[in-house]
Amino acid sequence: MNGFPWFFLSEDVAYTPHDYGFGDIKLMDMKPEEKSVGFTHLLIDNHGVESPWLPHFTAFLDAVKDAMPAPIEFTRVRLALQLNNGNGGHHNGVHTDSEKDHYAALYYFHDSSGDTVFFNEYDDPNYGSIDERWWRARTQEYTECKRVTPKANTLFAFDGHQFHSSSNPTTNPYRIICNFNFTSDYDLFAANTTSCH
Repeated sequence: MNGFPWFFLSEDVAYTPHDYGFGDIKLMDMKPEEKSVGFTHLLIDNHGVESPWLPHFTAFLDAVKDAMPAPIEFTRVRLALQLNNGNGGHHNGVHTDSEKDHYAALYYFHDSSGDTVFFNEYDDPNYGSIDERWWRARTQEYTECKRVTPKANTLFAFDGHQFHSSSNPTTNPYRIICNFNFTSDYDLFAANTTSCH
């Protein structure tokens, strides 16, 4: 932990710098109660950038690949450090990690408060343009379907189109996770018929 480089995020959900909008409304803006500062370290991103720390995580990434039911290819791997900000457990901004087809997974390094909240709603790639999809994401109502409490050394994978949100820790000082985005030539959830994985 000490000496590892973390990079400050002014908002916990970090989007690519596209200027999606309808008129004067910026679709990336979050409600004030869903904003939270945090820290990140990007090990791999979809533009080919890799952290110089990546070799320290090679065995870990291999173990995650081995845990999947079929071969996968990482498009982004991001470490996230969230602090207890005293907000009373309200979840942060509802989002998906990418508008492209993908899977996502979260690895929890330690027991912590700060549930990951999953919603029944999914982003539909066939809904329309990116702007239309963002408008829908910003204006639709969300219904909670599942909460996952961070437990040490657990991995939780889900459909990347499912809307979800992090929460800051409330009973401990920090929450550290690894967020994976990946693709596969196989349907990783073919045996799961429920709408909320």
